[in-house]
Amino acid sequence: MTTPSPAARPPSREAELTRAESELSVHEAKLAEHLARATAEASALATRLNQLRAALARVQQEPGADPALAGQAAGLEALAVPALDVEASREKALKAREAALHARRQAGQEMHAALKAHQEQAAHVARAVADAETVVKHHVDAAAARTRAQQEAQARAQQEAARARQAELARPAATARAQGAPMPAAPAAHPAAAAQDGRDARRNGRVRMHTSIDMRSDSNFFTGFSMDISEGGVFIATVDPVPRGTQVELDFTLPGGRPMKVTGVVRWVRESNSRTPELMPGVGVQFTGLPPEVASAISSFVTTRDPMFFPD
Repeated sequence: MTTPSPAARPPSREAELTRAESELSVHEAKLAEHLARATAEASALATRLNQLRAALARVQQEPGADPALAGQAAGLEALAVPALDVEASREKALKAREAALHARRQAGQEMHAALKAHQEQAAHVARAVADAETVVKHHVDAAAARTRAQQEAQARAQQEAARARQAELARPAATARAQGAPMPAAPAAHPAAAAQDGRDARRNGRVRMHTSIDMRSDSNFFTGFSMDISEGGVFIATVDPVPRGTQVELDFTLPGGRPMKVTGVVRWVRESNSRTPELMPGVGVQFTGLPPEVASAISSFVTTRDPMFFPD
């Protein structure tokens, strides 16, 4: 449905009345001019008639006056200038205008009272809406706070469970170290890969880090627990198998730092082994394309922790 242009819209009643009133005012002004002119002309004509009657009367009294002048004088005596009586009509028009003004004033007062009542009712509704909005916002904020508290509690419970699991798995290794038993190295599927991992571990000192890590590949999503981190890579404790060479994305947060998002490649895999329960299963991920700001943050974290080295 198209909206008619302003020129095509019919005039409102108020606009039509305003136009008619303006035209009527112009007509009344012209009529007043005509009435004034007609009254002045009638007055001048009456003066001329009286003067002519007086002149004829003087001429008739002179000796030898023409008898025909008597007939002319009689004819003038029979004439009378018509009176322009518009007072009744003028009074009627004035009364009509007064009545119209009274009606307009009364209508204006009624509209003003209606406007005041409308404003009071609208203000009452606005206050009720504002009060309801405050109550709803309070409940929404309270629900959001409860949800955040539940999420934080769940996160703390998960972290506590992960730390307890790590401590449980590390207890046999601590016993072995106390008894002087040698610590096994991280397994590798190939001797050359294991040698390379050892060289990388020596070159990049690793520090122990306890933080939850989300790891995504093209076909899987894993949530692991980081045991250590270095400037070159990170070990992620997880029981989910991830093949070597898999390109992965890592989301983690350094303790006390901001969230990190990096990419990496799985270089070695440690599977669960009942003969070495002290070694947590997981994968070694080498960072690739590390952004400068992330590399700087990891470097700052690494330099403030005691490094640990994997044996060859």
